[in-house]
Amino acid sequence: MAGSDNGIFSSVRPRRLSDSAVDQILKLVHDGQLPPGSKFPPERELIVSLSVSRTSLREAIRILETMGVLRVVPGRGTWVREDYTQPRLGTSVEWLPQHVEDVLQLVEMKDLLETKAAGLAAERATPDQLIELSVQLQRYRDAVTEGDAETLMDADMKFHQTIAAASGNRFLADAIANLDPFVLRTRRAILSIPGRPERVVGEHQAVLEAILARNPQAAAKAMQVHDRRAAQGVKSAIEAGRIISRGTPADRTEDA
Repeated sequence: MAGSDNGIFSSVRPRRLSDSAVDQILKLVHDGQLPPGSKFPPERELIVSLSVSRTSLREAIRILETMGVLRVVPGRGTWVREDYTQPRLGTSVEWLPQHVEDVLQLVEMKDLLETKAAGLAAERATPDQLIELSVQLQRYRDAVTEGDAETLMDADMKFHQTIAAASGNRFLADAIANLDPFVLRTRRAILSIPGRPERVVGEHQAVLEAILARNPQAAAKAMQVHDRRAAQGVKSAIEAGRIISRGTPADRTEDA
């Protein structure tokens, strides 16, 4: 997209303005007016074109980056991802909007339990458990490279289960295990978000490195960051599912 050709953007109707900006950008991408690899105009021009604040625009871009639509390079600009193809959000992600409260409460509980488990694992993990964590991280990394969704799911689950067991607290491990039946579809949905599986590799790596270093504080923090980024991914996917399910701005009538 040429930097000077910004007539494809138009002022958005007042709702939550970041939502409207997401709607319009998604429509432009899906219509081919912002094709994969195209660079966005400067932030100042977008603010004027979309009639939104800097905060709303940045929120919209953050949502679209989490969805795997945009690629943001600090200091250089924002592009539509070269590997973006429509549709990227499958039925697993579309399931999220109908289960908002349950999913967010579940992720919140996981955050509390797994943060504690990771800290304890840094103190108590056995050599065999450390090896198992390394094995599951490598399985996960290979699955990302190969696009193997089932192995991805299995390796992610076993990585977390091993940390729970390595906490050395059977009540804590049981509490985490009891969440597994409820976590299954949420995990599948999260790992269906474009770009999320790749980001998880680094997050799991940070958790493992802290556990290997026998640093409970760092392990707990790394797990907390991991779970909270997953929660943010859920929120963005829920937003994306809501936006996609209600259609593009041109297809909708004015809200009552």
